[in-house]
Amino acid sequence: MSLYASMRPLLALILTVLLGSTTAAVLTKDGKQICPLQGQQFPVPTNLSQDSIFNEALQSLEATLHANISQTPYNETTFSIGVFSASDENLLWEFHHADELVRNSSLGANDVDADSVYRVASISKILTIYLWLIHDGDRRLNDPIIEYVPELATGDAKGRDYAVPDWSEITVGDLMMYLAGIGRDYGLNDVAIKNSVTEYLSADTVQMFMSSGPPNEKPVCGYFKNGYDYIACKEDNYIQAVANLAAVFAPGYTPMYSNANWAILGYALEKLAGEEVEAVFNSSLVEALGLTGTSYTTPKIVTKHAVIPNGNVSSSSWDDELGPLAAAAGAYSTTNDLAKIGRAILNSTLTSKAVTRRWFSTSTFVDSLDQAAGRGWEIFRREVNGHTVDVYTKAGNWGSYTSVFALIPSYNIGFSILSTSSSAHGKLTASLPNLLITTLLTALEASTRSQATHNFAGTYTDPTANSTLTLTLDTSPGLKVTAYTSAGVDLLSTVFGRPDYVVDFRIVPNQLYDRRGSVGFTGIYALPEDVPKNGDFYWPCQNWLDIDDYTFGNVPLGQMVFEVDASGRACGVRLVALGMELERVQLPFLTEYCEAQGIGVG
Repeated sequence: MSLYASMRPLLALILTVLLGSTTAAVLTKDGKQICPLQGQQFPVPTNLSQDSIFNEALQSLEATLHANISQTPYNETTFSIGVFSASDENLLWEFHHADELVRNSSLGANDVDADSVYRVASISKILTIYLWLIHDGDRRLNDPIIEYVPELATGDAKGRDYAVPDWSEITVGDLMMYLAGIGRDYGLNDVAIKNSVTEYLSADTVQMFMSSGPPNEKPVCGYFKNGYDYIACKEDNYIQAVANLAAVFAPGYTPMYSNANWAILGYALEKLAGEEVEAVFNSSLVEALGLTGTSYTTPKIVTKHAVIPNGNVSSSSWDDELGPLAAAAGAYSTTNDLAKIGRAILNSTLTSKAVTRRWFSTSTFVDSLDQAAGRGWEIFRREVNGHTVDVYTKAGNWGSYTSVFALIPSYNIGFSILSTSSSAHGKLTASLPNLLITTLLTALEASTRSQATHNFAGTYTDPTANSTLTLTLDTSPGLKVTAYTSAGVDLLSTVFGRPDYVVDFRIVPNQLYDRRGSVGFTGIYALPEDVPKNGDFYWPCQNWLDIDDYTFGNVPLGQMVFEVDASGRACGVRLVALGMELERVQLPFLTEYCEAQGIGVG
């Protein structure tokens, strides 16, 4: 059954309205476009566990999974899905399925739930960066990596007929952003030695390599032997080997996936913290967040929560010890623990909010308009109701285990998919993220707009000062300001506009006023623009150039702070530049909070 076939009528209507064009702009009735800013368009939705629109989407998602559970690759995969938000302590939704190999396993789990332990592979990369940011923030990311791993400087291009990395030019940030230009792996797929790659090559191909003369250097570790026996490197030989690994690109030139990047970052983190990465991992992450099923390397004891297909720790790669590559792919975790980690990241529990915001940014683009790379993130961009939503993901793949971890800061929500399969390797995690993201974004946008209408739309006034602010929601992003008067003066047609045109004025969250009971907004005002024609691309959507053009006493006239009650519903608004407070009128009821503040009475 397809996703859309399982959608209920309301969700299908939402999907049609919200996921329309590929351009992040909404057209007005006269064919003009309104361009939003990047980021949150409304305050993030809360109390999603009680939100009818969101729960309807989850029911459709669950129906789709149940309809497909007897078909390949679902029936050949053991998997756990968890959806979480920054504001809910418990999972918003979870779905689990154990295939026959796990149900009949003689070791570990025979069923799966949110506490089941999976190998999460390259999700480890996000955890390694998180440890760095927890320990030291992002102030050293432009430091040359050789300041922390000076052994890399021993790499020598003399006598070699290939380029080696210029380690003096490679920074800590380059490694995190996939921009170091060094090889993907040391040893893993090298055909100079007999390994899991050469086992699948024809005899003629293997003979061709073996008769081509001695290679520059045969790997001594870092590869699979006999199909699934991983030969881990020792710390003393790994750095020397990587130091002389052939460069692929110049530093900073183009993003390129590399596990070696994170092995090196692991060494650097040890130097920075003064202790082994595993110790930092346990103290700064596991203990700090109360994680119960997460470990930096293979768990020492196989418990009833361990997900091991057929009970075979070797063929599944459950027990592979990765040595230096543990910083890249060695971790194990659970659905519940990844939700705790996701909430901590979204809420800046262990880092400053500024560090978190910078982490949620694009470092470089790949050659696709809807994809980018960040510090460890694989970023996918979706157009939702005229604005762009960035989905920050990290996929993992090791042995029979594949995984996906995703955060969506625009809505303060995330999800994880943990899986293992011996026969349908990776097929499920290649398709499930599309199903989840399409379903979730559609519902989240609708829930966000519904809550924004309930919490902020309406008229705010101070009759004694002849001042009024009116907010509405239309089909475009952001709360639309339809009236803004001070002392009887219409600011929309005087300051922000002109007699011969009507300005489009909206407000969006600015994340500046984070004290309890306050929500800050910044104004965006511009004329609706002509839609670019004939493929024109230069300077469309210029709203970001003129955000605080009009100020009063150095404060933007569009900056507003709403006083909200415990449920998030606005009682009044403070026009910061004008030093004026307006009360919200026509409230259907008054909460205790509003009464205590003495505002919102109208």
